[in-house]
Amino acid sequence: MRKAGAVKVRLYSIMTAELKSLIRQPFTIFILFAGPILLTLLFGGVYVHDYLEDIPVAVLDEDNSALSRTITQYFDENERFCIKYYCNSTEELKKIIDSRKVYMGLYIPHDFSKNINELKPTSVLILVDGTNMVIGNNAYASAASIVQTLAAGAQIKLLEAKGMLPGQAENMAMVFRFNDRILYDPRLTYMNYLILGFVAVFLQQVMVSSLGVSVIDNGEYLAEGFTLPKLIAKILTFALFCVPSIFASAGIAHAVFKVPVRGSLLTVMLMCVVFVFAVSCPSVALASIVRDKLKLYQLSFMLSLPTFVSSGYVWPMDQMPRVLPMVIKAIWPLAFFHKPFADVIFKGAPFDAVSKNIAGMLIYILCWMPISILLLKKSFKTDAGCRSSSQS
Repeated sequence: MRKAGAVKVRLYSIMTAELKSLIRQPFTIFILFAGPILLTLLFGGVYVHDYLEDIPVAVLDEDNSALSRTITQYFDENERFCIKYYCNSTEELKKIIDSRKVYMGLYIPHDFSKNINELKPTSVLILVDGTNMVIGNNAYASAASIVQTLAAGAQIKLLEAKGMLPGQAENMAMVFRFNDRILYDPRLTYMNYLILGFVAVFLQQVMVSSLGVSVIDNGEYLAEGFTLPKLIAKILTFALFCVPSIFASAGIAHAVFKVPVRGSLLTVMLMCVVFVFAVSCPSVALASIVRDKLKLYQLSFMLSLPTFVSSGYVWPMDQMPRVLPMVIKAIWPLAFFHKPFADVIFKGAPFDAVSKNIAGMLIYILCWMPISILLLKKSFKTDAGCRSSSQS
């Protein structure tokens, strides 16, 4: 009992010393607390519009009929599109698309209306600039929807012109209907998709850089003895600032940018705290290896993009080569946290749905924390030993 009490007192005294030390570093506190909030405001401002509007379009109408003009009008009145140019030739249409003045071209061929009236096969050509995936996918999906709607309407009118009753014509033209229901985010907005993923990476970034710099500054002290409790105290002290910052960032995403919050905040807090400890392992290891604050900053920022891309948030891990996800999870813990963090907040995923991810982070900590401590002691013990010798 006395030994357990002594450990508690020592851990409390270490925590108090770490907190006092951190308070004397206002820039580190600013990075830990204000960093994620400012980045949330910045990235949220970039994606403040829910989805793309007024995509510039060029039209080449070689038919110039009432039907072709109706098609053009539909595109011009749609909120996704804005017709900027009317071309006189296919060469001019291609030139305008190649010059990036527009992202989509609409080509209506000769005798388009005549062929429809005579029930001959014909088509409207949609040319989409595929070099920008976001614009290309939006333009194609919206254009295809407009053309399909117009095609069904034209077929109904043709059947009515042949003497068929309106109800019968509609049933024949639309033998079956495709019903869809998009869950959680019916408008498929980029803000809802991206911002929570960014917030998770902000937590990683401030922990890796700030904790790593602190380890470099206090490496000798950490290596002297009681390394594990000292490191735990340091991580908890940093968590006191960065975890509330993540909650504030999620609150800003909800209040300012209207991102729904549906899940349990207790589950989110548990995941954040466990992830803070998990991502501290590579932070301590990297700091012990490079032992240079500038290099650590450079390395941490360099790692932010590959860890973001490979975490399973942007591209599903089950679509990667089978071995790659195992390697990624063994090296870096973001894959256990990134998508589940957003799913709990945005989808309201229950604890059971993310319990395996939390367990994965705990296993990661048990494996990597001893390695990180070993690297820390090996890297800084010489300096600590030299200092002790000089003092004696």
